[in-house]
Amino acid sequence: MISPTILKENILEATSNIPAIKRKEVLVTDDEMVELLGDHKDSQNILLIAVLPSYGGFGQEDEAGMISYMQFFLLEKVDYKKFKNRDEYIAVFDRTLAAAKLFLTEMFGLELLNCSLEQLQYDFRIRPISRKASCNGYEIQIDSKAYSDNY
Repeated sequence: MISPTILKENILEATSNIPAIKRKEVLVTDDEMVELLGDHKDSQNILLIAVLPSYGGFGQEDEAGMISYMQFFLLEKVDYKKFKNRDEYIAVFDRTLAAAKLFLTEMFGLELLNCSLEQLQYDFRIRPISRKASCNGYEIQIDSKAYSDNY
């Protein structure tokens, strides 16, 4: 189970080597995101938002443990009127996906292209986000299991 303080510290450490991520925020729920995005400036792109994890249990007796459900967003605020063509829109997703891959590598040690079963300790999903308060990019969901003797 990762605490809010440890999560924030890990994010700051992991993103120190990713210059594309210029702003980092931690929110309690993703409901707070629209307000934050309204104040976000395109000069602060790429924005990394972490939502505090939720937790759940799994298993029985000797196989019991805790799951931390983590959610991250890597977003760029854009002015759609400045796009000259669809390629500029798609380029936003290229940039934010590149930052998402680096973030997963730095934060969780996940090498997406060279991932072996021994390295993969997390279940994860990466989904595109479009036009959320004029922002586009990706949402990353990580489910991290820890057995009862590991937390």
